[in-house]
Amino acid sequence: MTELLITPDVEFAAVTFLRAGLGSQADKVATKVPATMPDRMVRVSLTGGGRVNVAADTAQLTVECWAPDDPTASNLARTAQAVMFSAAWNTAGGVFVRRVESVGGVQFFPDPDTNNPRYQFTVRWHVRPAKP
Repeated sequence: MTELLITPDVEFAAVTFLRAGLGSQADKVATKVPATMPDRMVRVSLTGGGRVNVAADTAQLTVECWAPDDPTASNLARTAQAVMFSAAWNTAGGVFVRRVESVGGVQFFPDPDTNNPRYQFTVRWHVRPAKP
């Protein structure tokens, strides 16, 4: 039987990598927004991607950043983007990231539910599938 290679949990990997890279700049980094929103929140969502071949996967990740004011939210998003790009040729949360590319740069994306400033960006991580 052929050896199985499984698509890694890239959301978990990105959350882990961002938590370490942002440190105290974000109160919370997660895949879900909690009922009580912290002042500085970063959410990672897997929004696309797919298997390229037996040894390569892509994962499109959208990263949203909230803060109490526009300059802080913008800075948080630009810093988070730099952290996400620094994953190239590194292991993030147990996932080897071969390459990172921009899908959509940092942009203002107001949150109608909270009225808090929110900026977001989207990147594509090229990752290596792993053995189960």
